[in-house]
Amino acid sequence: MLEKFRTETAGRSVGGTIRSSILRHVMRNGNFMVTEIAEATGYSLTTIAKYVAELQSDGMIAELERVNLHTKGRKAIRYGVNPDSYYFLGIDMKTFELNIALINFIGEVVRIERHTDFRFENTHDALDELCNRVQRFIDTLEGIDPEKIAGANLNLSGRVDSRTGTSASVFNFEETHDTPLADILKEKLGLKIFIENDTKAMAYGEYMSGENKRYENLLYVNIGWGLGLGIVIDGKVYYGKDGYSGEFGHVHMYNNNILCHCGKKGCIETEVSGRAIHRKLIERINNGESSVLTRKVRKGAVITTNDIIEAAEREDPLCIELISQTGTELGHQLAGLINLFNPEIIIIGGNLAQAEPYHFLQPVELAIRKYSLKLMSQNVPVVTSALGTDAGVIGASLIARSKLFGSI
Repeated sequence: MLEKFRTETAGRSVGGTIRSSILRHVMRNGNFMVTEIAEATGYSLTTIAKYVAELQSDGMIAELERVNLHTKGRKAIRYGVNPDSYYFLGIDMKTFELNIALINFIGEVVRIERHTDFRFENTHDALDELCNRVQRFIDTLEGIDPEKIAGANLNLSGRVDSRTGTSASVFNFEETHDTPLADILKEKLGLKIFIENDTKAMAYGEYMSGENKRYENLLYVNIGWGLGLGIVIDGKVYYGKDGYSGEFGHVHMYNNNILCHCGKKGCIETEVSGRAIHRKLIERINNGESSVLTRKVRKGAVITTNDIIEAAEREDPLCIELISQTGTELGHQLAGLINLFNPEIIIIGGNLAQAEPYHFLQPVELAIRKYSLKLMSQNVPVVTSALGTDAGVIGASLIARSKLFGSI
C-alpha cells in the first residue's frame, strides 16, 4: 500500500490526491467522521467513503466507535488512524548534539535518544558517524519491525531545498555535488529520506502540537548557536521560490564589521545568537572581566550555549547581561517582523529559549512593545516553545510522516 501511495502521490493522480487530503486532515485533527472530511476537503460523501474504505482495508485507518447523531437512523462511524501501521524517524542534528526519535502513525513519540557527545563537522567522517548512530538506533528498537519504518527526515541548518533533497550548506561535498544528499542518505540507511531546514521542522512541530494547533499564521524563531525563522501562513510552511525562506539571521542590520559565518558582515546573527554571546563572552573574559566560566575559557575548553545558560542560572552577572542584551536585540528585530507579517503568535525556541524568562523572554517582550506598532503587537502572544528541546526532532518525525503522504 505504501509504495502505491508514494507512486500515486508523486504522479499527482486523483486517487493519491484524495487519499493525501484525507490523511492530512486526520493528522491535523485526529479522529473523524466521513461527513467531516467531506466538508473539510470539498469532495463528495460518496468519494470520501470509498477512499476511507480502501484505507481501512489496507490497515491505515480503523473504526473507533459508532455514535448516534440522531434519534433515528443508522449510527455514524468515527474513524481514526491505526497507530501501529507505520512509524516515522526524525533526526535533528545540532552543532553540539544529535537527537533521534521515532513516532507512530498518530504522532505519539515511541522513543527519543539524545547524543550530547555528538559534535557536528562538515566532513565525510561526521556524515558516516551520523548514519552509524541512526542505524544503531534502528537496530536496538524493541518490539517494532524495522520494515514498518516508512521513512525518515533529517534536519540540517542553513540553506536546504527539501523539494530536491539538496543542501547548499551541509555535507555538500565536491565529489558528490551532483547527487542529492537525500539520495546519499537513502543509500546508506536503506530508508526513504527527506531533508529539511531545522527551523522549518521546528516550526512545523509546534504548529502540529498542542495549543498551537489553533493558530494558522505563526512565526517560529530558532535561536541557538545560530538564528533562524520558520514561517507558517494559512496553515502551510512558507518555503519561498527555492525553499530557502527564513534566513532571518543573515539580514544585514549592523555596521559592526563582524564577519558572519555566511561570508557577509553585519548580519543579525553576529549580534543575536548563541555564537554571538560566545564571542562576546570570550572577548570580555580575555579583557579581564570575571565569570564562572573563566577557568574553562582559560583552559581552551569548549563552551556551549547550555554552559552559558547554566552560568546565568548560577547568577553569573556577565552571562546574565549577555543573554538579556541578546533578548532585547532579538525583540527589536522581531518588532519589524510583526509589522510585516501581522502573525497570530510568535514562538521562540532553540537553546536560548530555555534560559530563565526574566533573563531572556522578558527583554524580548519589552523590546517588541517598544519598537513595534501597538495596533500590530498588542494581541500577539510571545511564548517559548511548547516542545522545548524536542521541537526539532519531533518536527522532523512529523515532517517525515506528512511528506510520505502528501505535503506539509
